[in-house]
Amino acid sequence: MNTPITDSTDVTDTLWTQSLQDFLSATASAQPTPGGGSVAGVTAACGLALVVMALEISGKRKDVALPAQISALLAESRQVMAQIAGAADADIAAFRAYMAALKLPKDTDDQKQQRAESLQAAVIRATESPLQAARFMVAALHLATRALPLTHPHVLSDVGAGAGILEGALKAVLFNVDINLPGLRDAAFQSACGAARVQLAEEGSRLAAEVLATVSRGLGGPA
Repeated sequence: MNTPITDSTDVTDTLWTQSLQDFLSATASAQPTPGGGSVAGVTAACGLALVVMALEISGKRKDVALPAQISALLAESRQVMAQIAGAADADIAAFRAYMAALKLPKDTDDQKQQRAESLQAAVIRATESPLQAARFMVAALHLATRALPLTHPHVLSDVGAGAGILEGALKAVLFNVDINLPGLRDAAFQSACGAARVQLAEEGSRLAAEVLATVSRGLGGPA
């Protein structure tokens, strides 16, 4: 996968140049990042990658029926995969912005006001970032549903595995929304974010259930 370049994170400061072992070790340490949001992003990117793999294998078979449709879906899926990958970096950037705001001076009234405003901007960012990541994950689950009729039975299990991983990642990243919602001052914005969180969770759950049921039937298991 190409290293994602995002507006919020410099390309030299990205999870995607680390080894898997370094990423795992950093996650299992006392340092706050990578945390739940970024780990969910990495996991979701891998989940969609499994769907992409199934499409790539299906599209290269001699008996492929709809090569143009597979090619188009692959291009779309790779774009979403890059967006999810970028969201993992964006999560860390949002956390760092919040920590930077916490360290602002608060000796004078002006400094206190500036610090409070910076903190609120950071909380907004820390709420919007996982919501955006969740939108990408739901988009990935939509892609998984569209991949089902194009996938060869030999790799259908990979689409199911990808959808299951995506569903778990979606649930995980939405906890980052939950923890930041109480810190939002604007009641209308808080309500809108909460509603978006519920809608994304419900849509993701529905899509994942659809994929998993179809895969289970295709593999001869229970629906």
